[in-house]
Amino acid sequence: MMDIFTEFTNKNQRALARLITLVENFDREGFEILTRLERHYERLAGVSGNGTAGKKQLVLGITGPPGSGKSSIVDRLARKILGSHGGLTVGIVAFDPSSPFTGGAILGDRVRMSNFTSPDLFFRSMGTRGSLGGMSKAISYVLRIYELYGFDYIIVETVGVGQLEIDVVKMTDTTIIAEVPGLGDEIQAIKAGLFEIGDIFVINKTDRPGVDKIYCEINYMLALRRDKLMEAGEKDPWPVPIVKTSCVSGEGIDELLERIIEHRDHIYERNMISRNRKLRLREQYLSFARDFLEENLMGELGRDEDFQKLVEAGAINIFSDGPEPGFKKVMQKMSAMLADKINAM
Repeated sequence: MMDIFTEFTNKNQRALARLITLVENFDREGFEILTRLERHYERLAGVSGNGTAGKKQLVLGITGPPGSGKSSIVDRLARKILGSHGGLTVGIVAFDPSSPFTGGAILGDRVRMSNFTSPDLFFRSMGTRGSLGGMSKAISYVLRIYELYGFDYIIVETVGVGQLEIDVVKMTDTTIIAEVPGLGDEIQAIKAGLFEIGDIFVINKTDRPGVDKIYCEINYMLALRRDKLMEAGEKDPWPVPIVKTSCVSGEGIDELLERIIEHRDHIYERNMISRNRKLRLREQYLSFARDFLEENLMGELGRDEDFQKLVEAGAINIFSDGPEPGFKKVMQKMSAMLADKINAM
């Protein structure tokens, strides 16, 4: 049987994959191993929470509407990073709609990047599992595992479901918004509220007509963003670039990587990376709390015989009691259940 902890520290990708599976399924063993890994890297001289000393790790999020070519951008970008910068490693997590039967990713690892393998590349598909923002509940933990493994670039590709993709920015250091001409409503990101969070905009599929039009529209929206900041007495320290790409020819991928590196250096020089790590840690705690409450309290409350008897007897009735008193009784019951759970931990 594989010693996941030891093999993970030896950079065994099978151990990495196994640990992700355990954590994604919220298996206790996975979280115990993750805790051991955290403590292990904390003890190592020169390591301060990012897995490998001296590395400028970057968590990169790529989002945009369906059909904007996000997967192709990720493919081209990973090839460029590994091909032009010796010794770098790339970890990718791509979100797919979940199968209604298995809960797993429908597309899986085999469809994407099927012709590209490298010992310095790790690719993982994850199902959204019904998460409204298109992000699996386990994403914060998986990103932490990638960081501890020591990947230089961690790329997160979202499903692309519109407005709720904004949750990507909570998890990433650099957010890329992909747009493409010919999708009807040219600036799909306006609807999603993504202009406020985009660090780099990409106009993909430049062989299509309408590229200049969408470029001008994005530029105009970014000007409005700058004006809004100025009115609030703020200044955007990062001049958001617009990069034109074609994943068929590879046009613009070099420039895109240059802009990514520039943004990475920008956030490291201003110590913004530390803030991002703290925000991710905060999201991990919130995610854990949400999952704990949902799995241990909500389901148990519905199965609790005493609670059912109180409802059936009319002792808890939001109509006769009113919403607030009725809700208070439910919360009192849940508080007692939560106390029992905590005492049993």
